Amino acid sequence: IPDVRGYTLGVTVDPVRIASIKDFGTPEQVAARVVTAEVNRDGVFQVTLAKDPVEDSAGCYDIEYISDGKRGKKRFATRIYIQDGFLYVLTVQSKEAEFDEAREKEVQACIKSFRPL
Repeated sequence: IPDVRGYTLGVTVDPVRIASIKDFGTPEQVAARVVTAEVNRDGVFQVTLAKDPVEDSAGCYDIEYISDGKRGKKRFATRIYIQDGFLYVLTVQSKEAEFDEAREKEVQACIKSFRPL
């Protein structure tokens, strides 16, 4: 399909003074902070969680939300963890209209592969 595009993926790494993501909060508390930060961005009208935030066995938090703004409705999937004094955040972004079952599988596989070594 020629008019269907992919998605964007980005990784940020920042130094932090806490040893664990749990020191920052529960998955729900961290998701609330992520949603608040997103809704405060210029041009964003509404942000809702797409799924309940979860913690995996490696201590990573997975948060998925939908952001509706002047540039359209977008789905974000993030994986957040802290290791050795650094905060790692992987964010995958897709247009919500293009976020079908096949794309969800691809995004989830990508998110799950981003983990502490």
